[in-house]
Amino acid sequence: MMISLATLMIISSCKAQNTGSNDINKNMERTTERFDTSTYYMERQGHEYQFEHYLRGKVRQFGGNNGSNYIEYAKKEKDLFGTYKEYYNRTATLKLVGKYYYNDFDCGIWKEYDENGYLIDEYDQDAPYKNYPWEKVEKFVKEELKLDLFDKNVSIRRYVSDKTNIPVWIIHYKVGSNIVSIKINANTGEIIKKGTNPIIK
Repeated sequence: MMISLATLMIISSCKAQNTGSNDINKNMERTTERFDTSTYYMERQGHEYQFEHYLRGKVRQFGGNNGSNYIEYAKKEKDLFGTYKEYYNRTATLKLVGKYYYNDFDCGIWKEYDENGYLIDEYDQDAPYKNYPWEKVEKFVKEELKLDLFDKNVSIRRYVSDKTNIPVWIIHYKVGSNIVSIKINANTGEIIKKGTNPIIK
């Protein structure tokens, strides 16, 4: 009886240890990426440093003054999406990384790391818009509105309404001397508002 009891205790103890180690392994993702402070301070003009990178495209870096974090935006000329990175000021280690749409919204999976490089948070910026994702907005803009997404007179934003908690897409584009605005409910894909306003000069 005592032997059976002791065996059961050992087995349950092993299971508890295994479960704990699995939880730790989930959070063991680590980055060693660091901001190149020496090049930044040597090459920057004024308060920022811009350069072309063969893989990342046009890179813009700024920050680091008065204890502020270092910020980097990188996007290829013919890409709609770029990469945002933020680095801790004290250690120059990567703090935050994610994708952004070149006009005005964050997208995809964003990751946050502590100053030792360990992953502390991960969130999906696209989650509220899964019923009417970017691909459907892109198709609507290109095929129905016949607009060029690279046109500076076309902008797309998105947000979750504070009042209704409904995720919405907003498309703005210029027609003559007017701005057309279309608001789409991202839960249903329905156009909930469309209006035209004159451009105020």
